[in-house]
This record gives sequence, structure tokens and C-alpha cells, in this order.
Amino acid sequence: MTDFDCTPQVDLEFMNAEHRKAFDDANEIKRLLEIAKTDLSSVEKSIDQCLDKLLADTVNHFHLEEKYMEEYQFPAREQHRHEHQQFLRNMNIECRLWQSDHNLAAAGRLERYVEEDFPHWLVNHIVTVDTVTASYIARHGGRSL
Repeated sequence: MTDFDCTPQVDLEFMNAEHRKAFDDANEIKRLLEIAKTDLSSVEKSIDQCLDKLLADTVNHFHLEEKYMEEYQFPAREQHRHEHQQFLRNMNIECRLWQSDHNLAAAGRLERYVEEDFPHWLVNHIVTVDTVTASYIARHGGRSL
């Protein structure tokens, strides 16, 4: 499981709350995928629901950040937005692959995504782009929601 408390915090609390939610969502999917190794049929629908939640929460998370970037005219907002779009494309691919198969191979692929790709990208994004963005917005009067 990914421990959010070991993840660097940024200068805007709403962003930290969204990051925590993302890790919580991914950790719940990991928990279900452990069960899937021995009883896939019992957790298929729950995995679908958790993936839908992760995707919806991620879209909302990015929307909030992009709203603030626009409002405070963050200079690198287009690059930041591009990273979000690219990440969402990849996330959608992973969700569709799982939803098209619902088998152990798809579960293994999804497990690699939520254990490796997802947290690696998110932590990297937090310590680079989100840290700079939050700092800029906070210095220009932005407050947490």
C-alpha cells in the first residue's frame, strides 16, 4: 500500500486532500485485487466501482487544480494541464483494459498499474509540478478551498 503520510505536502490544503483521496482510492483497488487472486468473481463489481471512483476523483482533482491555475494565471498552466490530459488518457486505457476482460491477466495488469505506474506518476507530479503550482498560487493570494 502507498502511504500518503510519506508523500510531500504542497502549499494548498485542497491539493493535499485530493492527493490523499487518490492514494486511498488506489489502495482500495489494491486491497480488492489481493482478494481477486483467490476469488475474482466476488470482487469484479467492486473493482469496477472503485476504478470509476478513482477516475471521477482524478478528473475532479485535475479540474480543481486547473481552475486555480487559470484564476491565478499560473505561467506553466498549459504544461501542467497537458500532464493531466496525458495521465487521464493512460488511466482510461488501463480502466478499459480491465473492464474489457475481467480475468486474472487483466487483474495482474491493473495491479501493476495501481502499485507502480499510478503512485510513481502521482508522487513525481506532486514533488515537481504540483509543488511549484501550489507555491505560486499561495504566494499570489490563493487559499485552500
